[in-house]
Amino acid sequence: MSDLLRPEVGCALVGARASLWQSWTGRHAEVSAAALRELEEGSPLWTRLAALQMVGEVDYPRLWVARSRLPLYLPAERTLWYPLPSQRTAGGHRWGQRVFSVDQAALWEATLEQRPVERLAARVGLTVEEVLAWVRGLTGREVQVLQLRPAPAHARDLSLERLVAPPRPVGRRPTGQLGAAGETQLGAYHQDLEDPESHFDDRETTVAHALATPHQALGGSPYGARLRARLELRGMVPGDGLTVEVGCGTGELARDWRAAGAPARYLRVDRSPALLQAQARMAPGSLGVLGDATALPLGDASVDLLISNEVLADLPAVPWPETSPHPEVEDRIRRYGLALGPGWKNLGAWRMVEEVARVLRPGGWAWMSEFGALDEAPQETEQLDHPEVSIQFGDLRAVAEALGLQAEVVRLDDALGMDLGARWVARSVWEGARAVASARGTRLKARAWTAQALEAALGVRVQGLREVPLSEPGPGPLPTRFFVLVVRRPVEGAVDLGAGSPRACS
Repeated sequence: MSDLLRPEVGCALVGARASLWQSWTGRHAEVSAAALRELEEGSPLWTRLAALQMVGEVDYPRLWVARSRLPLYLPAERTLWYPLPSQRTAGGHRWGQRVFSVDQAALWEATLEQRPVERLAARVGLTVEEVLAWVRGLTGREVQVLQLRPAPAHARDLSLERLVAPPRPVGRRPTGQLGAAGETQLGAYHQDLEDPESHFDDRETTVAHALATPHQALGGSPYGARLRARLELRGMVPGDGLTVEVGCGTGELARDWRAAGAPARYLRVDRSPALLQAQARMAPGSLGVLGDATALPLGDASVDLLISNEVLADLPAVPWPETSPHPEVEDRIRRYGLALGPGWKNLGAWRMVEEVARVLRPGGWAWMSEFGALDEAPQETEQLDHPEVSIQFGDLRAVAEALGLQAEVVRLDDALGMDLGARWVARSVWEGARAVASARGTRLKARAWTAQALEAALGVRVQGLREVPLSEPGPGPLPTRFFVLVVRRPVEGAVDLGAGSPRACS
């Protein structure tokens, strides 16, 4: 590192990039390692770093104090909660806490409005040196809470909404989740599930789970009721016929579906005995049966409506290199006219569509949602504790059509009439709130919390509960990443997919 850098500036090299940190101001910058070696006074890099108050002379009393937007503060307890940059897990950052003295609490409250250090000191009746000593305890690499800046930060300055931190690591996974050919195999993972109460909060939160309580994004309805209302508009909900849900989570969708209309026959299919028991408690009057989505325990032409929310990515997916083809994948690619390129192939999802074609009666419908894209190659999600692979919905539609089904692919937010401008708390807020709740001996469910609802759940006033639109990361998966395959078993002479169809992807 160049000796022109101030001694309080740290530098960490990662490959061809360097991360610079000025520990007295909290300012940071990423530069190329090559540019760092050529750093000299008057160079373009020097000018850039000087503008960030990282090199050259710094008039600290005149610098403005700006808060990061990530921490949470509990005024009644004078406690600051903040993400720990270097302690990053697959599920997010761990959080630390700091209890302020009365003077420090007054300083924190005063930083809500940006002020220069000298004016901040006058505001709270402390010396500039006392304020600077406090500020410097909150500007380091491990406590990225404050910044000192030559001018007030803009309202949407992104440096106040991110951490300089290691890349997000991949999730730790037990052995046995990949087969001999590298295919995903999660049957045991779901079958042996022990704690259904926490599984969808901590390990694989779904859109349906996050929106299982009434939310403005769904017109004030929970997910199950909204889904039923939207499918009723399309004429998909059978009167006294059989509705089957495959992979039912904790049963909240079944509960709210049945509560939103006259209860008809509702069958739950799941491979987890523990989940079937939880579902029975949540949705009494429905019937549960142990079974696999790729080998449904149902008779031919027996189902009026089949629902599957966020199950497809858990079914077997096969890495299919051109040099070593998988016989079953190769057979279906040829049979259904699918893309030949190497990469993940959604074999389990194809099998499920085959089962759907078998069990739907003439005029019957199926709704299958999952994360993925219309024509992008499937990708593995690496941060979970099990390998899920996104769905290529174009292939799924081709399989359905080859099996004689009418099929369309619809964006989930379109299909549900979802208001993506509705708000939930930002992802960092959710992580911090869970840390606060855990320290208080409670556990928060992974819901689409608003700031007001989250504060009520915590039972204490909290500063920093930022809300963002549902189109930005929050407590649950991004709805914009999800699509739906809607299929119908035609009756003779039927040519359409129902009235009130949302916009189809083509």
